[in-house]
Amino acid sequence: MMSRRILLAALLALGSLSATAANRPAGYTTICTEGKTCSVATNTSVAYGRADQFTYRTLSGSFVCGEVTFGAGSKVAGGTNECSIPSGATSSSSSAASSAASSSSSAPASSASSSRASSSAVSSASSSAAPSSSSSSASSGTATLNQVDGFAAIPAFGLATTTGGAGGRAVKVSTLADLKAATDSNEKLIILINGVIDLNGMVPLRSDKTVVGLPGARLVNGGFEIYKRQNIIIRNVFFQGAPDDTLKINQNTHHVWVDHCSFSDGDVYPDGKEHDGLFDITRQTSYITVSYSHFKNHSKTMLIGHSDGASTDTGYLKTSIHHNWFQTDQRHPRVRFGEVHVYNNFYDGNALYGIASTMEADVVVEGNYFRNVLHPAYVGYAESAPGDLVQRNNMLENSGTIPTRGSAFDPASYYSYTVENPAGIPPKVMANAGVDRIDPWQAAGVAPF
Repeated sequence: MMSRRILLAALLALGSLSATAANRPAGYTTICTEGKTCSVATNTSVAYGRADQFTYRTLSGSFVCGEVTFGAGSKVAGGTNECSIPSGATSSSSSAASSAASSSSSAPASSASSSRASSSAVSSASSSAAPSSSSSSASSGTATLNQVDGFAAIPAFGLATTTGGAGGRAVKVSTLADLKAATDSNEKLIILINGVIDLNGMVPLRSDKTVVGLPGARLVNGGFEIYKRQNIIIRNVFFQGAPDDTLKINQNTHHVWVDHCSFSDGDVYPDGKEHDGLFDITRQTSYITVSYSHFKNHSKTMLIGHSDGASTDTGYLKTSIHHNWFQTDQRHPRVRFGEVHVYNNFYDGNALYGIASTMEADVVVEGNYFRNVLHPAYVGYAESAPGDLVQRNNMLENSGTIPTRGSAFDPASYYSYTVENPAGIPPKVMANAGVDRIDPWQAAGVAPF
C-alpha cells in the first residue's frame, strides 16, 4: 500500500513539473506543429519550439514549422515542437495543422509576473529542467566559443557584422604605455592583455580592434572610452575599480560586442570610494551586444541613454543583453529612448531593482531568472517618465512582479534568437559568465605566442 502511495505521489509530482514548461510563450497561440505548413500575415513574430525553449523569427506568408525555417539547432528534442504567434495576430494555417494545434495537451505558460513565486516552487521547477543549449551559447568548457549575435551581428551603417581586429596583427601588451599605443592606433589589431595594468583613468579605444585578456589579466582603476568608433570586440577582460566608468560607449559608436568579461569595484564593497557606473551606452550609439559577462560589487551597473533630454537617441541604442550574471544593486539596465532586448540573464539579489524602462524606451524582457529581487523592473523611474516594457517567460524566486506597458518592439524583426528555459539559467550563467571561462587564444583567433 505504501509503495503504491509513493508511486502515485511521484506521478503527481511529475505531472506538476511538466506543467511548468509550455510549448508556446505566454500570450502566444499555437498555429501549427512540427513539419506542417503555416501561414501568417505580413511581418508577424513567430515562436518555434517547446518546453519553454523558443526561437523567434519575423515571417510573412507561408512557411514550414521546422528547422528549415528557423535554423539548424532550433528544434527542441523530447517532444513535438510548435509554431505560435501573439494572441490576436492573424493566421491561415492548414486544417491539419489547426487540428493538431487544437489537440495539443500543453497548457499555455502562465505569466511569471502575476504573483511572487515561492522559493520552493521555483526550486522544484529548476530541478526538472536542465539548461538547454543554443547555437549562440558558450559551452561549460573552453573548446567551443559562442559567436557574435544579437544587435552586434546584424548589418547596419555599412558593416555586415562585428569582426573587431580579425585579420589584423596580434600584439601582447603588459604596460600602460604599450596598451595605449595599441588602442590609440588606427591599425586593425588583436590586443592581448598580459598581467595587471593600472589604467589610471579612461583609455581611448579606436575602431577595428579585438581586445582579449590572457589568464590572470586585469585592468584596474580605469576603463575604455569608445567615442565615435565602430567594429570593436572585448572578451575575457576583467575590469576592476574604475573611478568613472569601466566601459563608456558613446557618440554614434556602433557594432560593439562585449563577451565573457567581469566588472567589479573589487573584492571589498563598498570600499568607501565614490564610483560611477560600470557600463554606459549613450548618444546615438547602436548595435551593441553584451553577453556572458559577470557584474558584481557595484551599484550603478548599466546606463543606456544619456539623460531625459537626449531625445535624439530615439531610434538608436539598439542593444542585446543576454546570459549575464548581475550581482549589483541597480541599472541592469536603466534605459532611455532605446530599443533593448534583455533575455536569459540571471538577476541575483539586486538590492534596488533589476531593469528600468523610461522616456519611451522599448524594452523586451524574456526568459530571465530573478532571485531575491524585490523590484525586478520599473516602468518609469525617479524623475524619468515611463517607457514601454514587454515581459514573457521570466521566472521569479522570492521576487516582486514585473510591470508592463505598451508593445515595445519585436527583436525577431532584427535577428533570430533562441530563448532558453529560464529554470536552467542560474546554473548555466554561473558556470559560463565572466572571465576565464573561454580559451583566450581561441577567442582572439591566433596561436599562442
